[in-house]
Amino acid sequence: MAKKVKTEKPITDEIATTAKDIDIFAGWLNRLENPDPTLRTEAGGKGLKLYDEVDRDSHAGSVLQTRYLAVVGKEWEVLAADDSDASGKIADAVKSMLLSCNFTQACQELLQAILYGFFVSEVMWSVVRRPPSMDRGKSGNGQWTTNNGQPLIIPAKIMGKHPRRFMFDMERSLRLLTPQNMIDGEAVPDRKFIVFTCGSSDNPYGKGLGQKLWWPVWFKKNGIKFWLMFLEKFGMPTVKGKYPPGTPPDQQQALLDAIDALQNETGIKIPNTMELELMEATRQGRVTYETLAEYMDKQMSKAVLGQTATTEGTPGKLGGDEAQGKVRQDILKADADLLCECLNSTLVRWIVDYNFPGVTDYPKLWIRTDAEQDLKALADRDKILVNDIGLPVGRKYFYETYAIPEPEEDENSVAGGDAPVPSKAAALPAGAREFAETGDLSPADTLAALGDKTLAEANLDDLMAPIERLLGSVETLEEFRDRLLEVYSDMDASSLGDLMQKALTLADLSGRFDVGER
Repeated sequence: MAKKVKTEKPITDEIATTAKDIDIFAGWLNRLENPDPTLRTEAGGKGLKLYDEVDRDSHAGSVLQTRYLAVVGKEWEVLAADDSDASGKIADAVKSMLLSCNFTQACQELLQAILYGFFVSEVMWSVVRRPPSMDRGKSGNGQWTTNNGQPLIIPAKIMGKHPRRFMFDMERSLRLLTPQNMIDGEAVPDRKFIVFTCGSSDNPYGKGLGQKLWWPVWFKKNGIKFWLMFLEKFGMPTVKGKYPPGTPPDQQQALLDAIDALQNETGIKIPNTMELELMEATRQGRVTYETLAEYMDKQMSKAVLGQTATTEGTPGKLGGDEAQGKVRQDILKADADLLCECLNSTLVRWIVDYNFPGVTDYPKLWIRTDAEQDLKALADRDKILVNDIGLPVGRKYFYETYAIPEPEEDENSVAGGDAPVPSKAAALPAGAREFAETGDLSPADTLAALGDKTLAEANLDDLMAPIERLLGSVETLEEFRDRLLEVYSDMDASSLGDLMQKALTLADLSGRFDVGER
């Protein structure tokens, strides 16, 4: 039994290289052959052009386009590497550059890697004057410059190139096939070609859906061809001619001419010794050419979309739209994440390297695939919880959930008309306000401030600061109750319990104590 090789340090080099792959023949050629089994048996020298026929099929092209546009139709953004202002400016610059070119079209074209296995796009860089909003200084020649003193370098256009024009060498490096070098291809420059690969991390040619779609398309195409032949042959009755034995050949030919004339003319003439009949086609069974075509369409839908509800499903049927929609969401998110990984490691990184040299933490492109929340339904639910049930809810929840910025102190608000928004401490009595702003008030004085009658008219949420300070000075719920009893000696148990519950809720510290222990 062979022993495993033991190493103390991790091996960083690749061991299972393409040169060691027993299924790939390289020989004297410096190229990596595409291992796609369908191309090897059916392409006949066409290469990846074979899958153009798949894309031309009306149904296959439709479901493929549906999958592409599901990603392209989503909103995207560029996330900063961190919370610093510098990272934010870099992310904004990258986003503005992507918006200034045909970025949406480029994404749609790159997603054709789902069909072909990989797809290539060429970046057409352009050197332009730097906009003032992105500049930190102006050069002597009147051009807006980057931090390194160079004009802005932006992707002016991203052009999709058919993958049949490219191949990979044994190191998985992209090479361009040209009339001068149709075997090994030519090396391509860095930061010029984006390669999006689907289905395989080891094989640079990827594993596209063309391998699965080719046969349903082929069977469907040939089935329709025979269907048309059937319609031509049996769409109308077949003419049968009869002639008696010993009929001369010239009269037999005259009978055939009469048959041809019957198919094109309204009337014919034949001798009374000959006979013409119309034969009706008869067949049995439920399988038809149309059934075959529909079946193949369903196989294409399953291969591309993971289900058939989008194209053939019936709403309301068991196991229909809801379950199959989840499959579509999984595929959509995977496609978007894969595309983002590709662009983040290529285009986004190249833009930053050209315009912001020295940056090590790069921004990230992110495509939002999650369905947007129905805020109206959520607002109706929150209204019932707060107004009807009386559930205490912090204001911060509403600002964050509905993406509304909280007004600053002394800022005019819509709810309050033109009056400035008062500070929380301003609504407190003098003693409690001093404690909320400075924290110098003792717990006993705080309890006294809580007992101020005018405090009942203030917003309970404004009591947050003093209550948090009070709760921070006690260890148990019983101690908190006893401290309250020292001040509220004339308060009944029900009112005291209500005050304690509000205090715990407002301070959001109810988890510290077991509220049920009383």
